Amino acid sequence: MSSPSITLDTSSIHRLANGLTVLLEPLPYLRTASVGVWIAAGSGNETASQAGISHFLEHLFFKGTATRTARQLMESIESKGGHLNAFTSRDYTCLYAKMLGEHVDTGIEILADIVKDSQLLDFEKERNVILEEIASIDDVPEDHVHDVLTKNVWPDHALGMPITGTKESMTAMSLEDARAYYQHWYRADNLIVSVAGAFDAPAVLAQIERVFDALAAGRPEQPVGAPAFTASVQQVDSDITQNHLCFAFPGPGVHDARRFVYNMLSNALGGGSTSRLFETIREQEGLAYSIYGYQSTFWRTGAMGVYAAVAPENLKKTYELAFAEIRKLRDEPIPQEELELNREQLKGSVLMALESTFNRMTRMAKSYMYHGRIISADEIITGIESVTAEQIRQLAEDRYTPDQCALVSLGPIDGVALDGVPL
Repeated sequence: MSSPSITLDTSSIHRLANGLTVLLEPLPYLRTASVGVWIAAGSGNETASQAGISHFLEHLFFKGTATRTARQLMESIESKGGHLNAFTSRDYTCLYAKMLGEHVDTGIEILADIVKDSQLLDFEKERNVILEEIASIDDVPEDHVHDVLTKNVWPDHALGMPITGTKESMTAMSLEDARAYYQHWYRADNLIVSVAGAFDAPAVLAQIERVFDALAAGRPEQPVGAPAFTASVQQVDSDITQNHLCFAFPGPGVHDARRFVYNMLSNALGGGSTSRLFETIREQEGLAYSIYGYQSTFWRTGAMGVYAAVAPENLKKTYELAFAEIRKLRDEPIPQEELELNREQLKGSVLMALESTFNRMTRMAKSYMYHGRIISADEIITGIESVTAEQIRQLAEDRYTPDQCALVSLGPIDGVALDGVPL
């Protein structure tokens, strides 16, 4: 039996006897639902020899259980008009199904079967698929330059490794390694089942209690300690058409008290078509088709980054203009009109995301996984509304310094040297 539930708005939190957490948000005015099984284990949990094993398991889960083939697993969902998939991040793994609300019981049944009883079949075949995936990332400069930068930022930590692992780690991986990793991390206390959309809450809770009851109890220890951010400048010569410029500064972990200030700063710099980088480098100068800022936020740390793809002859100017915009953010508060524009952008993205059952299911799971509670949209909006222009300037002054910048340029060098960080 579950312990007494906690109800927050339309959401409720339930803790089952084996330690599994269940998050429910019934939305009867909708016709669809999303179900996710979230495991607090991603590539950031791995040792060097395990690099890529979380992602490998995600692939193997769908190859069949004791009672269903790989095709039968997919067919069970797709024959009901639904979609079954999964993804791996540095902090967690998620297996999910999206479907019509009337078929949510099928989604729960299939996900439970996969998580509890996957036979980890076709190990060698799937290893080859992932090796091809790794090779394909190296062939996509935008993806490859981000992997190089991340490795440079956290060179001696699992967060710095590609989520897919490396050719060497995947080649050395054994089926016994995958089984041992599963048995260690896939335990009830380390899992969350999150459901949002059109469903009957009592019936869904009863089903989850029943189908996940056999899941082993226990909570594995999470890695501790935040890796240090490593500054560096690297130019990687590559025979490709464009230069792919990527650089980052320290960003917030999920518990950072200034996370909303970081959000506003990152958005003002490169968050959209009205951002400073887009306006200056694309609209005014016409130097790049793709340029944006981004923020990567993890359990223990984070990074604020910028990416641009430019012709080799435009690399130096783009580099100089990008850092000029960063200096402006550091040196003076952004004007009130710009502050409010960015505030409304962030508020809009939060509220519009609530119109998707998948986003609502995801928001609940990540909120509980990171904070032990479901943070309401109203609390997020309040956090965004509280940010001031001076807080943004102070954060920029604190973070945008040359000794806290990691930079990588991938593409033809052609004698163009990026000499340090012009801050």
